[in-house]
Amino acid sequence: MKEKQGEGPKEDKEHREKIDDMKAFLRDTMKTDQIDKVDIDELKKQIEGEGMLSRMKYRRQVQNAFTGKRPAIAKGEVMKQEHEHAEFLEEKFKNQDYGFNCLHYSVSEASGSLKVMVVNKKGTAGSVRVVTQDAEAKAGEDYEKVDTILTFGPGEKQKFVEVVIKDDDDWEPDEDFYMQLYGHPSDEELVGQDTRTRITIIDDDKPGQIYFQESKAVQALATEPECEVVIERRNGSDGVVTVDYVTLELDQSEQTACAGRDFEHAKGTLEFKQGETEKRIPIQILQRDDVQGRDESFAVQLSNVYPAGAKLSKKSFMIVNIVTDVENKRKQDALAQLMERIQEENEITWTKQFINACMLHPSKNEDGDIVDVEPLDAFVHFAVIGWKLIFALVPPPHYC
Repeated sequence: MKEKQGEGPKEDKEHREKIDDMKAFLRDTMKTDQIDKVDIDELKKQIEGEGMLSRMKYRRQVQNAFTGKRPAIAKGEVMKQEHEHAEFLEEKFKNQDYGFNCLHYSVSEASGSLKVMVVNKKGTAGSVRVVTQDAEAKAGEDYEKVDTILTFGPGEKQKFVEVVIKDDDDWEPDEDFYMQLYGHPSDEELVGQDTRTRITIIDDDKPGQIYFQESKAVQALATEPECEVVIERRNGSDGVVTVDYVTLELDQSEQTACAGRDFEHAKGTLEFKQGETEKRIPIQILQRDDVQGRDESFAVQLSNVYPAGAKLSKKSFMIVNIVTDVENKRKQDALAQLMERIQEENEITWTKQFINACMLHPSKNEDGDIVDVEPLDAFVHFAVIGWKLIFALVPPPHYC
């Protein structure tokens, strides 16, 4: 115990010295010794250099690559990242004369260009040929081809090759191309794992999501020859997006509208052009003289959104209700609900009275629309639930 007590002051002194050294470093590099005022990214640059910081920032994108997830890139964002440096290769796998400094780059298509470093390891005078090679990314479409000779002077150890990255408005998956080193003037492919680098172009386009405009059923007037189902493109409108649609009969009940009798079957593909956010599906409603009031339904189904970057809303199925008069139909529904409620009250028991006193649930308004429970309704319900239970003791009306 004495030994530990004796070491205490020494440890405190070392700790204070470390703190003083840290503050001195911060004053020299960051112009402050207050840690809460230090820019962490700038501090990392000072400690580890730009290359290491770049790789740290890209760690999440690398993890996404292994899990199949696309990195989140904002539209128009300039992003140039390097990861997997040649310095981590064993010497036996490297070329002795020339090589790329980084074996894998990632660049957003909005970046415009990327500079790739080529290293002259011996520092002697010489030259090397650099050529791009297509993979998923194609020269002329996604980037501009490079085929150039780099000439190093004595003592010159590095040069850069710039490749132009092309931007467009069409969504596409991330695509790769390569740069390869060749001997000059032999034009033979150089041996070594650091003589080839991969460049991934990350797409930043947002094609959006496809939704029905209506959140509930579409009401189609039986007196009109045509109804329209509106489809919207939200959360992005880059590039061309297509989606298939088809009308469907619901079941065999009397309330089901039949194709050829109540409406014309429709099937096709909607195409949203660049920047377009709304399309309409026209559906012909057939007139019927054999019935006075109409109330039948069919459905419209969406599917096969293209390209893969565009998404389809979870609600890909919409009900279309053919009615003689929309407002009259709502009032009739509300009246029917009222009559049903009166009938239920005539048949109510003490047990049902207690259940109704405790229940809190959505209801329908006079137009027949579902109205959710509001916070104020819930508060009042629980505040007076005791009184509700007391009144539930009163005999039902038809008992009197």
